Amino acid sequence: MNTLFPLGLPAATAFYLCLYLATLVVHLIFMHYVLAGSIYLAFGRLMGRARCQACSWQAILVDWLPFATGLAITAGVGPLLFVQILYGREFATANLLLSHRWMAILPVLIVCFYLLYLQKSAWIARRAWAWRSVVAAIACAGFLFIAWSWTENHLLMLDQAAWPGIYAAGSLRYESAAVLPRLAAWCFLAFPSLAIELAWQGRLLDRLDEPAAAGMQVLGLSPVRRLAVTALCGWAGTLLASWAYWPSIPDAARAAITGPLGGPWLAVVAVGLVIQIASWGGAFFSDRLARGQLIVMTAAWVATLLGVAVVRETIRLAAVDLAIGGQLHQQALGIGGLPVFLVFAVLNAVAIGWCIRTVRGQVTTGSEG
Repeated sequence: MNTLFPLGLPAATAFYLCLYLATLVVHLIFMHYVLAGSIYLAFGRLMGRARCQACSWQAILVDWLPFATGLAITAGVGPLLFVQILYGREFATANLLLSHRWMAILPVLIVCFYLLYLQKSAWIARRAWAWRSVVAAIACAGFLFIAWSWTENHLLMLDQAAWPGIYAAGSLRYESAAVLPRLAAWCFLAFPSLAIELAWQGRLLDRLDEPAAAGMQVLGLSPVRRLAVTALCGWAGTLLASWAYWPSIPDAARAAITGPLGGPWLAVVAVGLVIQIASWGGAFFSDRLARGQLIVMTAAWVATLLGVAVVRETIRLAAVDLAIGGQLHQQALGIGGLPVFLVFAVLNAVAIGWCIRTVRGQVTTGSEG
């Protein structure tokens, strides 16, 4: 394809691709909070009770991770439906080949969900500190397993040459040199998202506009500087992992990424990345994060996520012939279920907004008291 995404595609296919990417970005916003937050919390617990109690970000994560997990699951329904419309054959085949190992993500997700609630319970507050570390580590391992499973499934969708061998061997795993670097890239990408999301939550307690007091420092870093380190290290890891992942991408996909189809979106990623790195660098040295600065960073972050999602889809478009399913896409568009989906999407957004506003009011009231 020699046109900018999503131009040049059949109208129905382009429509579903745009809906898929829009819902995927919303899912990424919440999923990044959960994935990076569980990792942040698990490793933070290793610093000991005193340092954890001094770290306000860990306290926020303990309170909000269960709610954020519910949001990530809810927001994941949309892209899960659209990916089956767009890539039904490939997605179903990968699911069947991975079989029970793939379906294991459901019980693991349920266990992780309840462990997040256990972390904030009165029961664990009465136990030795080591139990909090154990619970946080198990939850973190569970979310990493889910991330690995989705990475494996996605890559298997694109490797049709491997399907006969996996089926004949009865294997429940897809082994590829691309799995680990791609998984690492997506895990590291979650940390810049977490930093921005925590920054907005931190503004509820008004501790970001001015340099922090010495008592709020952990490992010699203030809350703002800890967020800056989290974001900058996340971007460094993302770039290194992407560099390791690049050789495993087929030549046709690499040409699509840098060509007219994905090239402009790759430029969006690059510009958004530069803005974020520069903004976080400024926040680190000034030890403060003004509202206007955070708004600019957030806009660049959302643009970057959208660009990353399109570049990711460019790789899949180079491997899958969507023309085969073009007629099915047109038929799906005529079924008439889209209005129902949009109505419930709006209702869910209103309900989520009401929950966040209610909690925000309680936090503000509690801080004033």
